[in-house]
Amino acid sequence: MTSMRAVVITESLTGGDLPAVLSGMEDRRYPHLLDERTPIEIIELTIPVDHVPAAALALSAVLKPRLYYAHLIDETRMLVAFPYTVVDIPRGNEDAIARARAVGALFGIPGGQMRFAEMWDTDHPDAPAQPEVRT
Repeated sequence: MTSMRAVVITESLTGGDLPAVLSGMEDRRYPHLLDERTPIEIIELTIPVDHVPAAALALSAVLKPRLYYAHLIDETRMLVAFPYTVVDIPRGNEDAIARARAVGALFGIPGGQMRFAEMWDTDHPDAPAQPEVRT
């Protein structure tokens, strides 16, 4: 692993901005419909492996206290940042997925928005089709 891809919802950030530790790592932004009805903006970033722990913790510190998470993912692992909490999910680990979903429920996140097992293959499993990309 040389890097992880981070996916963040702009509207989830308490000040509307990414933490300074993520400066210069942004790849793209694009619109998305959350649960097919709520318009949001997605930010994708590439995080070098040596910045991953700090990035996950920094994201967890700037998330709004309810309804949101951010995630960092590579081929074998996903780190899910909830407000002031980070959950590690090794690919295929159903117990870790269940724990992450339980943590997300504490923040009022609907189960349909926490389809972590599918996120290795589909960026937004709640979407009917992949979003159109704008760079």
